[in-house]
This record gives sequence, C-alpha cells and structure tokens, in this order.
Amino acid sequence: MIHNKRSIKNRLFFIIVLTSTIVLLIAGLLFIAFRTVQLKQDMTSSLTIQAGVIADNAQAIIVFGDKDEASNSLASLKYDPQVIYALLLNDEKQVLAHYRRPGSNLLIEPGTVDELLTEHSVFSETEHYLVYARPIYSQANKIGHVILYADFSRYWKLLTRAALVVAIVIVLALFVALFLSYILQKLISKPIESLANFVSTVTEGQNYELRTENKSYVEIEQLAAAFNQLLEQIHHAISARDQAQHQLRTYSFQLEDLVYQRTRQLEEAKEAAEASSRAKSAFLANMSHEIRTPMNAIVVFTKLALNAAESPHQQQQLKRALESADLLLALIDDLLDFSRIDANKMELDYQNCNLFEILISINQMLTAKFVEKGLEFIIDVSEAVPRFIQTDSLRLKQVLINLLTNAIKFTETGQVRLSIAINTSGPTPQMTFCISDTGIGMDRETVARIFEVFSQADVSTTRKYGGTGLGLSISKKLVALMGGNLSVDSQPGQGSRFSFSLPLKSALPDYDKAIISRSASSMPAVLIVEPRQQSREHLLGLLQSLGCSVDSVETGIGALALLAQRHYHHLLINRDLQDADAFDLVRQIRAEPQLAGVSISLMDSLLGEQAIKQFSETVTPVGYLKTPVFDRALLCQHLMQNHHEAEPQVLPQSRRSAQTHTLSSVLIVDDYHINRLLIIDILQGQAERFLEAGNGREALEILRKEKVDLVLMDIQMPEMDGFEATRQIRQQLQLTALPVIGMTAFAAESDRRQCYQAGMNDVLTKPIDIDQLKKMFNLLSKGRPKLAAEDNASPPVLSTYRLSGIDVESGLSRLSNDEEKYKKLLVLFYKSYRSKESLLEDYLEQKNWAAAEAWLHALKGVCANLSISSVNDSCARLYEQLKNRSVDQQDLQQFKRHFTEVIQDLQQLAESEP
Repeated sequence: MIHNKRSIKNRLFFIIVLTSTIVLLIAGLLFIAFRTVQLKQDMTSSLTIQAGVIADNAQAIIVFGDKDEASNSLASLKYDPQVIYALLLNDEKQVLAHYRRPGSNLLIEPGTVDELLTEHSVFSETEHYLVYARPIYSQANKIGHVILYADFSRYWKLLTRAALVVAIVIVLALFVALFLSYILQKLISKPIESLANFVSTVTEGQNYELRTENKSYVEIEQLAAAFNQLLEQIHHAISARDQAQHQLRTYSFQLEDLVYQRTRQLEEAKEAAEASSRAKSAFLANMSHEIRTPMNAIVVFTKLALNAAESPHQQQQLKRALESADLLLALIDDLLDFSRIDANKMELDYQNCNLFEILISINQMLTAKFVEKGLEFIIDVSEAVPRFIQTDSLRLKQVLINLLTNAIKFTETGQVRLSIAINTSGPTPQMTFCISDTGIGMDRETVARIFEVFSQADVSTTRKYGGTGLGLSISKKLVALMGGNLSVDSQPGQGSRFSFSLPLKSALPDYDKAIISRSASSMPAVLIVEPRQQSREHLLGLLQSLGCSVDSVETGIGALALLAQRHYHHLLINRDLQDADAFDLVRQIRAEPQLAGVSISLMDSLLGEQAIKQFSETVTPVGYLKTPVFDRALLCQHLMQNHHEAEPQVLPQSRRSAQTHTLSSVLIVDDYHINRLLIIDILQGQAERFLEAGNGREALEILRKEKVDLVLMDIQMPEMDGFEATRQIRQQLQLTALPVIGMTAFAAESDRRQCYQAGMNDVLTKPIDIDQLKKMFNLLSKGRPKLAAEDNASPPVLSTYRLSGIDVESGLSRLSNDEEKYKKLLVLFYKSYRSKESLLEDYLEQKNWAAAEAWLHALKGVCANLSISSVNDSCARLYEQLKNRSVDQQDLQQFKRHFTEVIQDLQQLAESEP
C-alpha cells in the first residue's frame, strides 16, 4: 500500500472536500449578500414611510411655526428603534424641532445638514448610520425639510445572526462531505493501488516476465494491458542493450579521434583569424598614417595660402578646397572609428571634465554652419545637471557633433535644440541628451534602418545632402559603449528627435547653485529684445530661474515702448532684429537722458564678437553675450557685473592672445619632406634656425652635435621611429629637459599615452592645426628649459622622469601648473602606498569584502585627484566587481601590474627629493 501526500487516494479525497467547501462558501456568501441587500431595503423603506408620515402631519405645523406641535410630531419616533435622531426644519433652514433617542451620542455638524437640503429626497450613508432627507411641500411650494438618522446597530445584529446561521450550516455540511469523500474515494483508489503494488514488485525483483490482470474498470484494464506490453518491450530492449553498448564503445574511440582533429583545425583557424586581425589593425594604422601625411600638407598649405591670398576669388576657391579636405579627413576618422568599434578595439577614457566647456567647444565648431543656414540654435541645460562630470569627453563630443551636424544638414528653416536633463526615476540617475530639429523628418522605413552602416534616407537624399551614413552608426555604437542607447523619433515633415541617456557620474562639487543663490536677492530687472520666439522663451525661463524680473519683446519699437513705461536695469538685445539695426537702437536708447543708467548687452554668435567689441570701444560701452545662452552661473555673473564698463563683457570671457616668443633652434624630424617644409612655413619668423632630419637615427646624430631648443618628432618613420628616437634622446643622450613634441595620425588616448611613456612632452595630431602648434610653441618658448649641459644646478622637472600611467598634464592643471606641489604629492603617494601591492589580495583571500572595498575606494579617490589614470581605471573595474563579491583574476593581475609600475616609476622621483 502506498500512502503519502501525493497519492491518488489523498488527491481524490482532497478534491471532493475542496469542491464541497467552495460550493458551500459561495452559497453562504450569496445568502449573506442577499440578506444584506434585503435588510438595507427594509431599513430604507421604513425611513421613507416614517418621513412621509411626518411630512404630511407637519405641513400645518411649519406654516404656523408651532414648535410644540413639531416636537410632539417627532416624539412618535420613539416607537421606531432604528431612528436615533430627527430634525424638522422650515424653508429658512431654521430647526423647529429635533428628536434624539436616549443614550445616543450622535453629533451632527452643521455643514452636513446643508448638503441634504435639496429639492428632492436624498439618501446618505456613512459607516455608522443612514440619513434620509425629504423636502415638505404645501400646494406645490416647498415649506421645509424632515431629516431622519437611522442607526446601523440593529442592521448589523440581524446580519451577524444570519452569518452565524450560514457558518453553522457550512460546518455541518463539511462533516457530511468528509464522510462521503472518504467512502467514495476507495472505489477508485483500490484498483490503482493494486496496480501500483504490481509495478513495485516488478521493479524490485526486476522480473520482466510477470504479467497482471486487473478487471475493475475499463480504464484500469487498458492501463494494465499497456503495462504488460511495456514489459514485453523492455525484455527485448535489455537483450539489445548489450549489443548497443559494445557499438557505443567503438564509436566513442572514433569520436575522440575526430574531436582531436577538429580541435586542431579550430586552433589553426583561430591563429589565422588573430593573424588576420593583427594584419588588419596594422594595415589601418599604416593607411591612416600614409593618408594623413599628404593630407597634412594639403590642409596646412591651403590654410597658409588662404591667409596670404588677397583676391576674393582665390580665397573662395581655397575655402572650397579646405572644406573638401576637411570632409575627406572626417571620412577617414569615421572609417577608422568604425573599424576600431567593429574589432572591439575602441577604448573609453573616463576623466573629470567640465560639461559646459564641452558645450562651448561644440558651439564654436558649429556656429558657422548655423549662421550659414540661418537656423536658430538653442542649448537647454536643466538646473539639476552638474557642471563637472566623469565621462569620455572626446567621445561624448563626437556623438553630439555627429547628431547636431546631422540635424543641421536636414533642416532648412527653423531651429535645432540640444536639451540636457537629469532622470532620477530609475535605480541610478541618468543624464539624458536630446537633439531635436524642425527638418524634413523620416518615415518608419527610414527610421528602421537609419543606424545601419552606409545607410541614408534614400538615394535622392544622399545626392541632395551628401554623407556616407557612417556618423549615426558610429554614434549609436559609441553611446552603447558608454552605457546608453541612442534612439530616434521622427515623422515626415515634422523633424526628428534623437535621444540617449548615460549614467550620471558627478566628478566635483557643483558651486553654481551657491553662486546663483548669493545673487538671487539682488538680481536686476531685465528686458529681452529677441525676434525669435523659441530663443525668447528660453532666455525668459533662464532669467526667471535666476530670480530676475523679466519682460520680453520681439522688436526694437516694442522695446522703446516698454522703456517709456517701466524702468529696467539691464537690456539683452539680439543683434539681428527684424525692424531695426541693433546698433542704431542702442544709440537711440543712449540718447535718452532718463535711460542713462540702463546697462545694455548685445547678443550674437561668435562671428559677431569683433563687431560688438569695436562698437563698444568706438561708440558706447555695451556688453557682449555669446549665443546660445545656457550657463546660468555665467549669465548670473554677467548680469551682476558693472553695467557701465567701457569694455564689453564676454560670456565666457575670451582669453588674451599669447605673446609670441622666439627659440634659437628647432629640430623637425619627419620622413616626409613636404611635412618638414610645412612646419617651417608655419613657424617662420618664430625660430632663428630650423634643422631637419628624415628619421630618428638622423635626429640623434644632429642632437649629438647641435644644441636644440625644441624637437618636433614624427612617430612612424623608417630605420628608427619616433618612440625609439625619443627614448634614445632621454636615456642615451641624457637630454632629459629637452622638449619633444610628437606628431601622429592617431588621436586615441592609448596612442597619446604611448607617446608620453616614450618620454614626449606633448602630442600633435595630424593634420596639424596651425593655431594649436603655435599655441604649444609659444607656451614652450615662455618657460624654455635649459639643457642639462647648460645648467646642472637647475632642479629636474617631471618631464625628465618616466611616469607611466600618470597623466601629468591633467594633474598639473588641477594645481594651477604648480609642478613642485604636484611632485610633492606624488612622492607622498609613493611613501603612503609602497610595499602595499599585495594588500588587496590579502583582503580577497580573507574574503574581507568591506575592507577591500574601502581600500579600493580610498585608492581610487587619491589616483583620480593625482591623475594616476591607469590605477584609477583598474580600481574602478575592481570596485564594481566587488559589489558581486567576486573579482576577475585578469583584471586583478592588470591592477597589480599598473600599481607596481606606478610605484617603481615614482621611486626615482622620491629618491631625488632631499
């Protein structure tokens, strides 16, 4: 016999009892519901009759205002036990009589009575009582009201009694169901138990020649016959099993040989694929260098010719050639980025950066395109967005420029808006970027394939607007690498909206709110003169968020009319007005004596800065506000400055041009003769003489004989490349203080780090930007270091040491380029963390996760502040893994390697300290 909780016997018993219980409960609930409705109907009907009788008897009482008779009329309610309170009122809502049942503590609020006095009968129900109010009419005129309050206590007593009866019936019925189910389940369970016992006998004895006969029910007989047939098949299967096992052993040996052969083939295929990938990467690197080298000469020589050209026709031709070269370089960059992403070689470099500086840089790059097409460009940054964030600024800028350039390309009129906001609805805060335009838009089919490689809307679009279709594909993949998803929403003729969200990592404290809050109480009254509606509304919102009292108009005439009616402290005037010239409007305002104290700022793009500055210097002082305006803190500072300064106030303030200096000798090392001539042309007049070398070996020979103040070193050269040449300069020639600037066709952060590790002071990316080269040249000329042979007593600088994994330039920028202070901090880091390479492993072996997290968190903070980027990145990866109480051994070994390299490199720096 089998008796357990999962037996059919127990299941049948349970099903019968459960079915009976459910049916009884449903019936009981239905009865209680019916009884509930019936009791309420009886209660309502009783109140209606009582109120009708009182209303009929009270007509004469209300007319004559007889309060005694009114009280006698309500006194009859004492025979109705459910009525606990009653009111008789005249038409003026005055109480003629009231009745309260003895022992009742019901309190009536006046406001609740007024709600019941309507033209019709009203029922109102609360948790403890039912109210019925009825108007009293005499000859079709309402003369008063009668209100009755009935207690629910009697109702609940009757309902409780009914529920008790139902419960007793259900319990008795359940006992009957239990008895019947116990009897009935045996009729089915006994034949099944008999068959189960037979199965158990066959299984335990493994005697597959036994057969069963069970004639209780048709279904059980069919099951027994099927089981007998199964036993017959098992008997035949056992005899065939031995033969199959022998064949299986034979096949197993053959399979092992086949697996070994396939494994060898896969290993060979893998080695071939890796070799192909390495060859592809090397080919891309070489092709990039070979293409950029002549393009460098084309771009820079064209710029030089453009600066020297006097004919407008020649300038126009040169500009077109320069635009074509820039397009070709952009295409090369896109292809290289796509290849890196496709090969999983793209590395992100997260650094602390100023988001607003990124937006300013993007605006500077795209201003000319917006002005050329006459588009309105708005940057809307939410107040919650921090100024300082941790991100890969280069890739974020690349994505935003791609999306904005795409919006400009497909928008003929209207506006392009870049919005940045914070989304805190999810588990982690997200920073959301949205680029919307009023362009041609896209249909569903185009949206579905817009992110495919080399894809555009259609052939006609490609012919009209140009482009390769790589930009959006690269942008989507870059956003995915940064932890987001780029999506698009568009309809034909209604523009497009691209958006993506990235995890928010605030880098430094945000002081903007403190600056704004300190100035909130003294913000001036401002008048905006802006003909474009969207920009006007955007400026209005910015100024109102600062606490300014703001008005806005579209035209100069409207501004003059408002100035005659109200006093303003500051005027923000768009230079491009529709009804007047902005300069003439300023002259007209300045001519009015009552407006002498008003401060004026003209708003224009970067292209209008010089004209506004010249007007301010020669005619009347005005401020300059660069559009689009989006930085609340700088706008607040601009408004709070002296409104009567003669010089225009620039937002952000422009830097003064650096004075040029002259070096005695510059060595240019490049295997491409045209590039050497190009750099000589750029720096002509800023150095006394130029020396040339075609490779690193020739450069070393020159440096052995000549004194040189600066070396411009190409990276890829025959015989000896720039990396090896720089290492020889530092180690063999001991020219540790000689500035060496690398020139490379690669712009990735890993390539720049490789240049710094070789001993270079800085890196220029080809094609060489003239302004960047001159700026770097002037900075080196100002504080020109002497050679070691010239002054042995001078203290060594950080560039003389090999500091792998440390971004010295970034670290110095945090300390206002105070190299001595930065050096002391690095030495302090060395003394604090030397001999602690194995401390993290000890914590992990002890599974002391809290201590490991705390140690990593502290180390990451120190490395971030000192720009020790390699250790900082490794700490970040391990810290995220520790949240899951495990670490990747490969990442752990990489951390140890970076940490050891930094400590070893800092050791020589520490030993040089007195």
